[in-house]
Amino acid sequence: MKECRVNPICRLIIRGLLVTAIILNLSACGEKGQSAASGETFSRHAGAGNAISVSSKNNLLGVPAQDLPAPAVQAAGAEPVQLLHSVSPEAGSASGGQASPVQQVSAAAAKSSPAAVPSPGQKTVYLTFDDGPSAVTPEVLKILKQQDVKATFFVLGDQAASRPELINAIWEQGHAIGNHTYNHNYHDLYSSFTEFWRQIKQTEETVRVITGVRPQLVRAPGGTFGHFDATYFYLLKQAGYTVMDWTADSGDSSRRGVPSAEIVRNSVADLTSSRVILLLHDGSGHEQSAKALPAIIERYKAAGYQFEVLDAQSEPVQFRVSARATALQRSKPSTAWVSANIVPNAELFAPGKPLALEVGKLETKLTPGEYSIRSGQYYVPLRTAVERLGGEVGWDTATRSGRVVWNGRTLIVDSRQQRMLVVGPDGTEKSKTTSVQLLGSALWVPLRDLLEAAGHPPVEASVNAEERRVKAS
Repeated sequence: MKECRVNPICRLIIRGLLVTAIILNLSACGEKGQSAASGETFSRHAGAGNAISVSSKNNLLGVPAQDLPAPAVQAAGAEPVQLLHSVSPEAGSASGGQASPVQQVSAAAAKSSPAAVPSPGQKTVYLTFDDGPSAVTPEVLKILKQQDVKATFFVLGDQAASRPELINAIWEQGHAIGNHTYNHNYHDLYSSFTEFWRQIKQTEETVRVITGVRPQLVRAPGGTFGHFDATYFYLLKQAGYTVMDWTADSGDSSRRGVPSAEIVRNSVADLTSSRVILLLHDGSGHEQSAKALPAIIERYKAAGYQFEVLDAQSEPVQFRVSARATALQRSKPSTAWVSANIVPNAELFAPGKPLALEVGKLETKLTPGEYSIRSGQYYVPLRTAVERLGGEVGWDTATRSGRVVWNGRTLIVDSRQQRMLVVGPDGTEKSKTTSVQLLGSALWVPLRDLLEAAGHPPVEASVNAEERRVKAS
């Protein structure tokens, strides 16, 4: 009887020990499984995060592009992290651990994004160079690269046309390019707005041909003070441009041969302002400016400044309109001129889909302001479309008509008669009525009529999320 009373107790103890062992064993298995799952997840993330070498026009050697984890929750009081720009290596995550990986982007992607907005309390300096490119520019670019600093170059069209390789070098290193007119001639530029406009457009097209991008930033030679009246400011803004003067002058163009020590002293005279736009020059004869540049950069770095480039979204710095400029009483462009030039120009910088033209073995793209859609038809500027597709265009002032030589044919586009005369390869002539519009100095014609007359009839038209496209034989 005694044995019978003890055995149930023993059995209960044994059962309890067995249950405990089973629970402990299951817990261990669970932890092991979770660890395995975590290892698998980490492996997948590591695979996704392998750096992939990419290249672009502005990043010839390529930079690693990595998948980013979800952004960490920001700690209270922490400054916002801007992924497109440098992040202090001391900046940690909200948990106090290592900083999250920062995605590296190509110079081209950085250009297409608005300039970084400085954090509250952050001092920013914008280095700007006028009058180039010249023989001085390569040394300036070398120093900027060594110092890991980006700048903004306001280039002259005639210098850009003669030194396209330097425009490419500026662009490929990730610097910004602004428009400084074509020839810097004060008499021409400030005699009338239409002449200033002509030079802006000439330089814009020169830069576009080299880089594929139209500069929206404009800096007036000599600055706007004493040169711009209200009309200059108003029409350039309406046309989509941002006019930018400066807040600090290095004095490197105050006279010939300004020594580098004086340039440095002038450039860093005020190291307390939160935003500095510094005027420098990289034009011919400004070797001392390049010599002064390393010391200028070091002084701004030591004072806690970050370096940024200007873009069209940057807050403009503009001098006031002077009484002298107003007193000139320059004639204002006519309403018709404004409608033909200023209004369409703004569309060049408006968001929209480009129009890709695939004609034969050639292809080009027209930006939103370089084509229009009227009554369901594409209209294009004659010279722009034809020359980009390998043809030649001439202008007859007397008859106000354009002469096109393309694909073995000659086309006479008559704006007065609203007709297009086609002379075929065998000399036969054929005339066709079409809609020809003279807007400013440009002839606009229906794309279909132009392609058919040139022997490239359209075969397909399509639209997707990125572009419009017309294919022709």
